[in-house]
Amino acid sequence: MIIIKPKINIIPLAAAISAGVCLFMFPEEMLNGAKNGVEISLNSLIPSLFPFMTLAVFIMRTGALSIPNKIFGKVTKLLFLLPEKSGEIIFMSLIGGYPLGAKLTADALERGDITENEAKRLCIFCMNAGPAFTVTALGADIYGNASAGFVIFISLCISSVTIGILTRFLCDGKPLSKNVGTQKIFSSDDITFSVWDAFQTVLRICAWVILFSAFTFCLTEKLGDTGKILGAFAEVTSGSITVSKICPIPVVTALCGFGGFCVHCQVLKHLKQCSLPYKIFLVGRLLNSALSAAICYLILYFFPIEQNVAYTFTSARVSAVSVSLPTVITFIFMFISMIINIERKRKMC
Repeated sequence: MIIIKPKINIIPLAAAISAGVCLFMFPEEMLNGAKNGVEISLNSLIPSLFPFMTLAVFIMRTGALSIPNKIFGKVTKLLFLLPEKSGEIIFMSLIGGYPLGAKLTADALERGDITENEAKRLCIFCMNAGPAFTVTALGADIYGNASAGFVIFISLCISSVTIGILTRFLCDGKPLSKNVGTQKIFSSDDITFSVWDAFQTVLRICAWVILFSAFTFCLTEKLGDTGKILGAFAEVTSGSITVSKICPIPVVTALCGFGGFCVHCQVLKHLKQCSLPYKIFLVGRLLNSALSAAICYLILYFFPIEQNVAYTFTSARVSAVSVSLPTVITFIFMFISMIINIERKRKMC
């Protein structure tokens, strides 16, 4: 008689037990942490990320940047050995925030614009903290100097581009994907799809932020400064703001380069769509963290900046100021284009 013993998955079991212990032993801290996550979602993530996410989906769906992408696409092909179409994804990932690059990559793969190998390589380096967070929240609000935020943002961009160049060695040697020659016809359905798709994505992001905020709040309350650093590795949005009070700028840059496990969970779905193992993605994040911190240190060494060391944390917020103007202008352009398109259809009829 053969007895089959059930396999025990240790990691999920340990996570479930730890979560259960926290829920029963620290209910007040968990509640406050969840409330903090809801506040971050309502006051920061949704106002800043949802409009930009809608804009990005709309651009990729309609090919609105086809003309400037012809120029940027040549640079993309030369530096990264990637198809010109991926230039839009790289650009959006640098300025749009953490999960945007992975989502746009998965969407491009689903449409057949890029190959699986190209999607894997894009997922490794197309994840960046946008200027809305680094320049406004960290630089202007926390350090009292927007230049500090620009240094963090530039360091992250240089690091991402450098890792993107290194992914050339992961090329499978097959010909690059070619842009589809058929012209996309714009319709009102594109706006509807972009809004709903962006809303679903942002909703999932907020769910992860609320969950991680509940547990990281316990760490910061019970373990002091050590808990704050561990919490920042778990949830980077509020964690890096907290750590910026006790650590130098390169350390905060390293945390932003890593992204936090909360962001990692947000992109797991897209990584699976692109068939990229999480281990490889994690190595890329660790490399990006170390490289961005080193670049930040060098920039500050040659170009030191002043920062407000006595700034109060209570006034810190994650603002959408840095993306609001382009968003408004682009949405106006979208509606004008829709009206022109409707008029053309009337003339054709």
